[in-house]
Amino acid sequence: MDKFIGHLDDGRIQTLEEHLEGTATLAGQFARPFGMEEAGVLLGKNHDLGKYSFSFQAYIRGKKKRGGDHSTAGARFLWEHRKTLGPQALAGAFCIAGHHAGLPDAGTKTNQPGEKTLWGRMKNDIPEYDEIAARGFLTPAVPAERFKPFSKNPADSMMLIRMLFSCLVDADFLDTEKFMSAGTKIRGHFLSIPELAEQFFFQLKTRGYLTPANRINKKRYEILSRCMEKGEGEPGLYTLTVPTGGGKTISSMAFAMKQAVKYHKQRIIYVIPYLSIIDQTAKNFKDLLGEENVLESHSSVNYDGTEEDLADRMKLASENWDAPIVITTNEQFWESLYGSRTSKCRKLHNLADSVIIFDEAQMMPLDFLTPCLKALEELVTQYGVSAVLCSATQPALSRYLTLKPREIMENIPDLYQFFNRVTWRFDGERTYDDLAAQIKTHQQALCIASTKKEAMEIYSRLADEDSFYLSTNLCPVHRMKVIDEIRRRLKEGSPCRVVSTSIISVGVDVDFPVAYLEYTGLDSLIQGAGRCNREGRKSPAESLVHIFRTEKEMKSPFMKKEKQVTQLILHLSGTEHLSEPASISSYYEEWYKNNEGNMDRKHIMEDIEKTAFREIGQKFKLIQDSTRSVFIPLNGRAEEILEKLRQGIRTRDLMREAGQFIVNVADYENSHTPSPFARLMNRGAIAWFPGDSELAYLTDPKAYDDKTGLKTEETEGLGIMW
Repeated sequence: MDKFIGHLDDGRIQTLEEHLEGTATLAGQFARPFGMEEAGVLLGKNHDLGKYSFSFQAYIRGKKKRGGDHSTAGARFLWEHRKTLGPQALAGAFCIAGHHAGLPDAGTKTNQPGEKTLWGRMKNDIPEYDEIAARGFLTPAVPAERFKPFSKNPADSMMLIRMLFSCLVDADFLDTEKFMSAGTKIRGHFLSIPELAEQFFFQLKTRGYLTPANRINKKRYEILSRCMEKGEGEPGLYTLTVPTGGGKTISSMAFAMKQAVKYHKQRIIYVIPYLSIIDQTAKNFKDLLGEENVLESHSSVNYDGTEEDLADRMKLASENWDAPIVITTNEQFWESLYGSRTSKCRKLHNLADSVIIFDEAQMMPLDFLTPCLKALEELVTQYGVSAVLCSATQPALSRYLTLKPREIMENIPDLYQFFNRVTWRFDGERTYDDLAAQIKTHQQALCIASTKKEAMEIYSRLADEDSFYLSTNLCPVHRMKVIDEIRRRLKEGSPCRVVSTSIISVGVDVDFPVAYLEYTGLDSLIQGAGRCNREGRKSPAESLVHIFRTEKEMKSPFMKKEKQVTQLILHLSGTEHLSEPASISSYYEEWYKNNEGNMDRKHIMEDIEKTAFREIGQKFKLIQDSTRSVFIPLNGRAEEILEKLRQGIRTRDLMREAGQFIVNVADYENSHTPSPFARLMNRGAIAWFPGDSELAYLTDPKAYDDKTGLKTEETEGLGIMW
């Protein structure tokens, strides 16, 4: 055969040699930041060896219906050269075997041909293998000693394999995309990190961040200046402990900018726990850096309303995170690091040589804390990452880390004393009627309940034109509309009484003169209190935060452990010292001590010992979702989306936009009590989309209230906010 074809498009041919060379060049470039350029080249040149078979060539020319398995041959070729290549032979075999279907489990020597483990696939019969292997590529190879830092234990080895897999998969996609689109797809064209840093600090100066006028802003400037100074320090693992209202979002980005410029980092990644607060953070950064330079990568982002060229670039960048500033969620970040599928892992190589900011670090997932911390340390020690754990309630993680984090701030107790803007009051048990009556005595007041059901009990006793309800029973579009109205009223001094779940506690910048918080974990109480006297316009003595309990809450098992630890801290420290750093530290030390058996609930570390990529990818799910999605046709645009969904259209962009009109409803199996979702379905308030058993839509307009959202009796609190 004179010419082996790699890809064919409308008569145009990319030869197999061209594709292998193109992929190898890119994979090598991607692996260079962590010292594995030769390994990237090796994988790229061998990944599609199987396409040299006459069977595949007949298929691509349209002479056969199937081309057979073309990924196992390259994997087998490297596997058989273990003595020559050393550790990279095994790493390469995993990567090439999985570059279409995802990384396989290792399996054992007892696996038989046909089994989907790496051992099983290496035993498969490969037609024409000798002829294919003769075209294999063995040099250059990474010296074996360079693999030693990555091969101390299985976790390190698996991380390296995932990183190399990412390099290969992204390179393969990009080279193929370039040919198939004839170069019409435009990627990149972002400002560089130095250019963005210059723009960022210019904007801070222009907007007065660097020349503060009042007492609060002067202290925020001190925090900002400290972060800028420490950003010039050595790369590594840092903590940033700043009380609520101290401006840690801007200050942490200032640290990242300084660090990225001085040490030539490729990008800055901002990881946020809640979808409910990601929009505000993204808006702040886009305002400072330009919409065209900030990539949002999460399930709710929708670029359809954006200018066409920019929308296309952002959609492409979301596939592999090649933008200079990336804003994403805990779920997206950690599940990608422990994923096995190509779509999850493709972005991983772009974590190398970056600055990663973990906002609200106390929300790192407890059930996966051990593997998360292990991966974090590996990124810092082996992949040139500088990481910052940001929080107003900094978790006590040092005892679970081998690296000692460096704290950016100094005199933290004094800092918390300065930002102490409230006085705590422990009111004990209150009836709903008494609580509502007390809230009504204030023109503006915030009440945060621990569950939706508790919030509804309180709100129902307040309901009037000046009262508002917030929870995830309101779809995101509706919720943001309510928050905008709340902010307007607060700014104007108009009557505004709000009853909310904890959805308002993190990342929603509102400033109430008084707050009522239902008893819960200390971190949540402190976050809720941050919505009271946020700008320090009144003295702490005038700004009361009331902690209350109700009869139902006291009997509920919801967040029982958190409440028990909070009770201990209250006993030791007293209400007046509740939000001080010493109390926060004691809370987390006790909390983690009580949960040490739950920090690897899915036994991920055991699966790592077995090199079980596929099994880990299936088990590593931060949200153990027991909910169903209900689409709410809230307005005209939602009606248009509804019609497309009824027609069976399910594009990624459409589903992302649809997410702005979705309420997640609990659906659990209980023979005694129908779930809220089941009750809605049973009474005909919702129906399944045709041919879709995952997504329902509202059919009864009366089941969605313009004040309280979807009418159902859910009791979830924080879980649904991830």
